[in-house]
Amino acid sequence: MAGLSSICNNALTAIRQHTQELARLQEMITTGARISRASDAPADAYRILGLQSDSHAYETYVKNLDSVGDSLNVALSALQQVSETMARVRQLTTQGLSGTYSAANRAAVASEINSLLEQALSLANTSHKSQYLFAGNSSGTAPFVATYADGSIVRVDYVGSQQAVDVPMGPGVQYASVLVGDAVFRSADRGAPEFLGDTGAAAGSGTASIRGDAWLTLTHEATAYLGASGVAAGASSALGDTVLGGGHTLTLDVPAGLVRLDGGSDVAFTGAETDLRVVNENGDVVYVDLTALDPAFVGTVSLQASGWLSLDDGATRVAIAPAEANLAVADSRTGRLLYVDCAAIARTGVEPVRVPGTYDLFGTLVTVRDLLLNERGLSETAQSRLLSESIGALAEVTNQLSRAETTVGGQIGAMETLATTLEDLQAFSSDEAGRLGSADIVQVSIRLAYLQTLYETTLAATARLLQTSLLDYLD
Repeated sequence: MAGLSSICNNALTAIRQHTQELARLQEMITTGARISRASDAPADAYRILGLQSDSHAYETYVKNLDSVGDSLNVALSALQQVSETMARVRQLTTQGLSGTYSAANRAAVASEINSLLEQALSLANTSHKSQYLFAGNSSGTAPFVATYADGSIVRVDYVGSQQAVDVPMGPGVQYASVLVGDAVFRSADRGAPEFLGDTGAAAGSGTASIRGDAWLTLTHEATAYLGASGVAAGASSALGDTVLGGGHTLTLDVPAGLVRLDGGSDVAFTGAETDLRVVNENGDVVYVDLTALDPAFVGTVSLQASGWLSLDDGATRVAIAPAEANLAVADSRTGRLLYVDCAAIARTGVEPVRVPGTYDLFGTLVTVRDLLLNERGLSETAQSRLLSESIGALAEVTNQLSRAETTVGGQIGAMETLATTLEDLQAFSSDEAGRLGSADIVQVSIRLAYLQTLYETTLAATARLLQTSLLDYLD
């Protein structure tokens, strides 16, 4: 009987297994899914979860690519329009250099450049989907802020972030969706400052932090006459003298009643003059008091003229130190520095200073406009020379814009290729997960028919076993 009991138990176990398998196959046919729970196929279920996760990630990457690509296309369009603006400014500046242009003609050109400056500012503050595209990580506010005077822009400052907004585009791949405007619209290949005037000021050895074009103003304070000739500063000396430093001499022939500054022409005097104007060969001026001269003096007198340097039109000043080869002068408006070699400073005036490799879009346009208007009262020769120099500055800014356009355009192209790849990967992951998770209805039907037959056979065999009696064994 123990053997019969074992046979019965085995038969019942087989029936139970067949029942469970039949139920699972019927569920597959009903749902079309091969795996309804992890226990159905643990390894395949784990693989499906991974594939589904990959598919969702690829889908997110594709959406990011679409969004960032959309923003970059708008940014690229803005950059192209700014480049067109710069081309027009360069054309206008070249026209303004023409010797046939009058001050009125140049003023008209300056007016158009002023309009183009406003247009460039608007483009640099382009927004898309509530984001300023050139503001870096501070995309919620306009990145460029203009300072106005008398209705015109005099300065534009970048107030955006120096950090771009990087968005994940794929495994280990990120692209900036919002650009850093300071890097897009300004060169960052600093060269040595160039002093373009004739004051004698020169670049010091320190690394300047000023950018683009600057104006170094040199003013006179007092003139001292060394030695015992009796000559002294005239009444108008403080405001009227244009000499600076210690490189000038006054030649006196008191008995002959003649005085000369450096290599200039002799000026006759009587000895009663308290404010005699004397000019050298370069146009430098001194006012002298000759009432206390030594009547027998014949010879030269060394001058020592003190004065000031300023980068902000006199708002702040630094005393000229003739022996200083690296005097720091700060612009109070920006906090940036210029280092000046004072050794050869000879006269007052405005010294134009340019720092190649640091020009920005807005500062360059402001400078060109103001040069055309001749805001500083330059001679026509000096005005034309500085306008010629500004052509190089415009070219520098234009090249910077071209590099930015190339970079953004390249990113857009790379993103389009990446999007295609990610879409293929997403489709593969989705298809593979579907293949692993979907039931093959034909195979399931065959298996179901087979199991039903086996199940019925098992039931029949079990029933036959349960009907066996002692008489069957006695037989």
